[in-house]
Amino acid sequence: MFDDFLPHLIARLAYQLNGDLVEKLRREGINVTRWRILAVLAMGDGITINEIIDRAMMQQSALSRALMNMEKEDYVRRVLRREDARYVEVYLTDKGRALFNSLNVVVRRRQQRLLKGFSPQELATAFELMRRLSGNMMR
Repeated sequence: MFDDFLPHLIARLAYQLNGDLVEKLRREGINVTRWRILAVLAMGDGITINEIIDRAMMQQSALSRALMNMEKEDYVRRVLRREDARYVEVYLTDKGRALFNSLNVVVRRRQQRLLKGFSPQELATAFELMRRLSGNMMR
């Protein structure tokens, strides 16, 4: 049936991975969009809207609305770039970083559960395969 159709297997895995995260996010009063923004900024903030769109794989309209609300709630701050005021840089606030850190514990547990029983070589191979699949879709 669908067990030999890779896009279906990938979609099913993503659905399974998001299940418990969505519930934890809901309890914290945020959604997946906001989580993705927090996660991208936690990897290195002070980045532009376009960089967030690219890294979080989001549409600009959804990102703009989320950032506006997150700024009102003191999770992020937006600052005009000193060298070029046409660009806005986005930063996590202390409150935003604390929220990310508390949610990241859940995300890391999910990843440990996902990767349970894999050898280091199998893990390296799995990550390489995922990167190659993603690269193929960018072409």
